Parts: sequence; C-alpha cells; structure tokens
Amino acid sequence: MQNGNGFSQRMRARVLDITTGKMVAVLNNKDARELGLQPMERVEIINTRNHKSVNVVVDVTDSMVREDEVGVFREMKAALGVKAGSILDVRPSKKPKSVEFIKKKLDGTKLSDGEMREIVEDIASNKLSEIEATAFVSAVYVHGFDLDETVAMTKALIANGKTLQFGNRMVLDKHSIGGVNGRTTMIVVPIIAAAGFAIPKTSSRSITSSSGTADAMEVLANVSLSLRDIKRIVEKTNGCIAWGGAVELAPADDKIIKIEYPLSLDPEGQVIASVMAKKASVGAKFLVIDLPVGPYAKIKTKDKAEQMALRFIEVGRKLGIKAEVLLTNGYEPMGSAFGPSLEAKHAMMVLEGKVYDNLAEKAMELAGALLDLVGNTVPGKGKEKALGILRSGKALKKMQEIIRAQGGKITSSQQIKEAPYKIQVLSQHDGVINLINVSLLNRIARIAGAPADQKAGVRLLVSQGDKVRKNQGLFEIHAEDERKLSTSHEFALRNEPVELEKVVIGKFE
Repeated sequence: MQNGNGFSQRMRARVLDITTGKMVAVLNNKDARELGLQPMERVEIINTRNHKSVNVVVDVTDSMVREDEVGVFREMKAALGVKAGSILDVRPSKKPKSVEFIKKKLDGTKLSDGEMREIVEDIASNKLSEIEATAFVSAVYVHGFDLDETVAMTKALIANGKTLQFGNRMVLDKHSIGGVNGRTTMIVVPIIAAAGFAIPKTSSRSITSSSGTADAMEVLANVSLSLRDIKRIVEKTNGCIAWGGAVELAPADDKIIKIEYPLSLDPEGQVIASVMAKKASVGAKFLVIDLPVGPYAKIKTKDKAEQMALRFIEVGRKLGIKAEVLLTNGYEPMGSAFGPSLEAKHAMMVLEGKVYDNLAEKAMELAGALLDLVGNTVPGKGKEKALGILRSGKALKKMQEIIRAQGGKITSSQQIKEAPYKIQVLSQHDGVINLINVSLLNRIARIAGAPADQKAGVRLLVSQGDKVRKNQGLFEIHAEDERKLSTSHEFALRNEPVELEKVVIGKFE
C-alpha cells in the first residue's frame, strides 16, 4: 500500500508475552524483504483503531511470526494499546536527524539547546535505536557537559515530561546522590510537611544497594502513585513519598538511566540534569542536595563533591530553584539497617523517638537546611526547629497521615515484621572496630534477598570505634529463605565487612 510517507503494509499483531526492555518488532523475513528492511532498521507501526504509533527497531525471523504478522512485545503492546489480531500499518521510517547530533557529541563538539532537545525527544519517543542512544550516553561520559549543555539537557528533560503545579504554595524538596544506607527521606519529608510546606518527594528503587527509598516506603504504603494521586495526597497532608518510575516527570531520563546502569556510567552533567529536571517538574523552588563523600559512596573525594555542588547550585539558579548542597559523611553507615523492611523500621523508630543516631542527626541537618533556606527560621536555627518537630511527635503524626493517605496500614515500627531466618556473624577475637564496609554489607543484604525480599537484609550490632569481645555479634543477616541465608552467611565469613584494628598490617621475609 502506498501513502504519503512511502510504502507500507497492513499486518496483524501477534502478541509475544515477553518483556524486552526496549522497543523492537519482529517481522517475517519475507515481509521484511518486501518492505526493503534489514535487521536493526526502523519502522513506524500504527494501530489503525486508535491511530497510536511508535517507531521501533526491526528484528527478522523465519519462524517466530508468519507472513503478514508483526511480533509485538509487552512494551509495544502497551504503547500502541493493541491485542492479538489487531490490525497495524507497518512502514519503513527514516533515520532521525538527532543521530547527526550524537555523532557531533562523539567528536567532542558542544551541542546547542535545539540539538539537545531533539535528542531527548527522540530517546523518549523511541526513535533512536538502543545502539544510538547508548552512543549518546557514552559520548556524554567521555566528553561531559559544560554548564550550558547541562542546563539545556535539564530543560529538554522537563519539556519532554509532565509537571505538577501546586498554585502559590511553597514547594520544597531534597535529594541524595546515594551510595550509603539509611532513609533520611522518610524522616525529612514528615518534618517539612509538619512545618507546613509542600514536599512531593519522588524517589528511586534500588539499583545496586540493598534498598532504595521507594523500596523502604513500600513496606509501609503504596508508592506506585499517579501524578493525580501525588497532587491529591500533598494537598491533603503536605507530603508524599512516591516511586518516581511510576510517573512520567522525565521519561527520557528514565530511559537514559537504564542505559547507564549496566556499566555504572554516571556522567556528572547527566546526573545533575536528571536530578534538577525531576525537582523542577514537581514545582520545587527550594532544594537541599545531600552529597555523601567517602570510599563507599558514589563520590569518592571532597574536591569532586565541591565541583559538583557548585554546578548543582548554578543549574538551580538558571531554573529558578534556590539550591543548597551539603557534603556529608560517606565513610560509615547511616544507621544500622540495610534492606527495605529493616530500613523502614529504623526510620520509624527515629520518628517514634526510640533511636537517635547518625542517621537521625543527618536527617536533622538536611531538614534544618531546608527550613533555613526557605527563611522559615532565625538564620542558622533550622536544625533546632527540625529537632523540635521530631521531639514533639508532630513528625511521627504527619508520617502516619502520609502513610494512610498513600493507602498504607503500617504506622508504627512494631507492626513491621522481620524475616523468619536470621544468623549473627561473630567477632573472631577481642579488639576495636576499625572499618565497616558499607558496600560489602549492601552486597550481603542483596545476596540474602534484598530488596526483592522486603524482609531480607542486614542489621549492624556495632559501630566504628566500639570495643568488642571474641564471639560478640558484629551484625545479623535476615532472610526469607534458608538457602539465601546460608549463601549470604558464607559470603560474609569470606569477606569480613566489619574489620577490627590490626597491629600487624604487613609482613615481609
């Protein structure tokens, strides 16, 4: 069939109930030849019933689909709204112009606002193949973004997604770059909300750690909220803690993050654009950013953190966001818990006044900085006000309101159940705790099943500098499965994440 865009062919959808993580269609070899297509070339596919369309990469088969059929995976099925047998128009599509701009970036050439916007639009609409999108991420990793490019990327991500508006309300937000345990968000949000400010917090799930904020909050309440849900909950309670992946605040960014993940690519400019786009999308005007610095955090050195902090502040200024960055201690664990249920329980215990440790102290610093930034206190008294809200019980009461508004029923630490299987790892001799390796503890918690198994994780029983006796418990592993418990315990014994001071650190003969 001929049309204004060239030759097309009408085919029936064959639904392949598989998640591929990308937009790809499968054509029979004969149909591909008739359309003049080679594997990895593009087609536009249109649902003739609702006129929804997607641009996808083609794979070719002799057997998976018959002639006049197009294989549709879960992602494409959802995007097009098709079912088995739906009639689809399939036609070759041209290579996007943004491919030229990606080549420019690969050569180290600075991109304009318009070029950046076109790349983002094509990533969001799946017009770029996975190879092309990966080439862009690699180019940014190698050559970086200057300030203008970072701002351009941020604005492009905002323009490509949805936004939240709260009228004349003052909207505050916080963000942590991550790399350490502990859920400061679950303490800061109710404090800020109790102080009378709107704080629509969208958070991530774990990628490499044993729990993300969304994983821990999900122990207490539903976090898969729509934008309408978030707006309703914030208007009712002032705050919420939602999973950012359930909303389309910056959909192109979510796709870029998936590309970055396998090789742990975190180009500074893209990280800043990602954070600032999502904060601007929820209407935040005041923002505190937590940059943990240390050997187990994402940022290893203070110099790197200071450079990144200045860039965050400058990008915020250009977006109309007043930002402050706190460089925080990433050398030791924040609190004693690793894993969704254990971290949720620990945060609730801080709100209940049962625990006040370095996690609680960090949360007070972050909440206090936000209150100072917005001018709600005598300058420098923000932390004192945050601590007053915590100790008065107002933060706990506000958190319970937020949990109920998000459909949750667990409103106290006692209600959070622990895993059925536990084992302690014991000290092999007397000594003083010299080092606690956060990365290894996260690894042990993941081997035990976290975050997929909510109750799995690790609970520290000691702190850095503590004196311990032989056979004293150092940490406790929790698991929902005996095999996972055994595997994680064996790993812990081999790798010693909690180290005692050593008199002899080397020996030569």
